[in-house]
Amino acid sequence: MKAVDVRRSVAPVARLPEHEKLGRLVARSLGWEAAALPAALKPAQLADLPDIVALRQEHLRGAWDDHAYLRWRYRLGRDSGGFGDLWYLRAQGQIMAIIGVEALRAELGAQSWSGAQVMDLLIRPEAQESGLGIWLNQAMLARHDFTLAVGANHNSAGIVRRMFEPLPPRLTFTHPLDLAPFVRRRWPAAAGLPLVMRMANGGLALRRLALRRHRPRGITVESATRLDPAMPVPSGQDADCVRLRRDSAYLQQRLMGNPRRGLSLRLARREGAVVGLIAWSIGADDRGRPELHVVDWHHDSDATLHALLHEAVREAAAQRCSCVRVTLQDHAAQRVAAQAGFLASHGDEGRLCGVQSRDPALARLLAQARWSLTDASDDGDAL
Repeated sequence: MKAVDVRRSVAPVARLPEHEKLGRLVARSLGWEAAALPAALKPAQLADLPDIVALRQEHLRGAWDDHAYLRWRYRLGRDSGGFGDLWYLRAQGQIMAIIGVEALRAELGAQSWSGAQVMDLLIRPEAQESGLGIWLNQAMLARHDFTLAVGANHNSAGIVRRMFEPLPPRLTFTHPLDLAPFVRRRWPAAAGLPLVMRMANGGLALRRLALRRHRPRGITVESATRLDPAMPVPSGQDADCVRLRRDSAYLQQRLMGNPRRGLSLRLARREGAVVGLIAWSIGADDRGRPELHVVDWHHDSDATLHALLHEAVREAAAQRCSCVRVTLQDHAAQRVAAQAGFLASHGDEGRLCGVQSRDPALARLLAQARWSLTDASDDGDAL
């Protein structure tokens, strides 16, 4: 699902009609025969791409370069390429709705499950009140052990709150490098005093120097443009934290192959071995000032994450960014970020995310476990 900044937590899951019964209700609402609804839902092929792009351009703002983006994101009937399938529902020659899934493999201790992340949900306005969005999510859930929703737009947020078990909130942490944009929002008069701002930013620079004195030793960080396909992806050993299994070939394509967003990549090494990686993009705030946005990271220990975050701050300062932003879900990562000088955003209630399964016990197990989702799991680049 597309990740617009919807920041209310997921409500307890309401009781929903079973998939088959809801399908009959949706079909009746749309004026279709009951059997026509499941028959009309199909995985998209390359030949369907022009109609899907036209639907997205008609109803989404900024749906640019969709042909390249969707070919990168989805299989579209090909044997290789893409991370999952894009499903569409066509009626009377017109695509009424689409929903995408990315295949996942989740591990918790010695257990593992095949799942999917749902994304790119789009329904024509005339069908949005029919229950079709929930029915499409149920259709995806029927094909997997579990489904994961990370982010939502204002239409799909209600579906996530009703259908998914809430996960721990993903909170924004910020490392300020230039106080002017932040002061301008709260105290515009103070932002117009050059001497005050120079003194404040000088204090920030001294703070960064003090923090760097405590950065972990024995870890070097280097720039990279490609990941060795044979390189194991660094990970911790927390048995109570859900891990999404990612190999280096996936990360190379996911982080460096996106036609819509360029990322910079850094590798952390200890005694020559790769023990962590981090990827970020340089964006802009509402006044066009650059900000560094940490998108993804993998690490073997808190010390490695600490070193990677310090590297992000160092690069942001070199690029004259006003701040570094990172979205953190796990308390351990939040603690490390605080040690590296990141501050929790005031009043942040967390970004919407949830998990669901046809097996209530599995849904509860996954919802109560620790998660550490990064923005690589957020569908923000779909916009």
